[in-house]
Amino acid sequence: MPEPATLSGVDLLDFLALAAAAGFEAVELSIQQAQHLGAARVRDLLDEYGLKVSAASGILPAGPVLPAPLLVDAAAYAEHLESLPARLKTFAELGCPVATTVLNPYSVLDQNEALPLARKRIAQLADAAAEYGVRLAVEAVSVTSGLPPELDGPHPVVATLPDVAELVHESGTVNAAVLVDSFHWAVAGADPGHITALGMGGVGHIQIADIPHTGTPRGWTDALRLFPGDGTLDWPVFADALDRVGYTGTASVELFNPFRRALAEDEISARSHRAATGCWTPEEAPR
Repeated sequence: MPEPATLSGVDLLDFLALAAAAGFEAVELSIQQAQHLGAARVRDLLDEYGLKVSAASGILPAGPVLPAPLLVDAAAYAEHLESLPARLKTFAELGCPVATTVLNPYSVLDQNEALPLARKRIAQLADAAAEYGVRLAVEAVSVTSGLPPELDGPHPVVATLPDVAELVHESGTVNAAVLVDSFHWAVAGADPGHITALGMGGVGHIQIADIPHTGTPRGWTDALRLFPGDGTLDWPVFADALDRVGYTGTASVELFNPFRRALAEDEISARSHRAATGCWTPEEAPR
């Protein structure tokens, strides 16, 4: 099953130290933070801590840490394209195989405008990344409540794994896959067929969090994410679906829950590692 990785918004120097101390062997990070520190310095730290970079956000950046969504406005996208080679060079220098991006579930654009634009940008980014040995992973966001402004809008785009997979396929690129987030998968109905239909090689990266014990999926927000194993997600079913498509990459713990993130940073790291390694095993996955 996937190896655990972790993702956090703390300073990169502290983040790497915390991840290593908790027992992680891989990290998912912000490429902007790596650029700021310098690829050579980050490589040295990775070697020192025995870590690898499994994925990084920020192929389209939003400030010094956060990523911009795929349907960022045209002016910002044009600016990001100009600086894209420098970011992809950092991906390559860190040996990072996956660049993640988020597809807006809603947009100010009508769907008839948004879908062709998304296909074009997926192809542009994936083909550019291929030259650096990096694969694009496009995330489906199924949460509909509590979305940040950059992911919200009056018009729906796409919000499920099958829809994003279709968009990736229609883009025509061979260097893009789907990012599967367990929380969004559960919000969309927790259908294992949504994962298995992606096919061999169709999953580019995984992010994991557990779901609440109460409420209904359509009312869940990212602020309700729990450590894997603390909620009610059926992890063996999730694991089996990933196994069936041959996914052997990493799984990043991704929490936006303000109460969990208010814990001490070393406690978050330790609990994330225990969660990521304890919520499933290959033996638990039904055959």
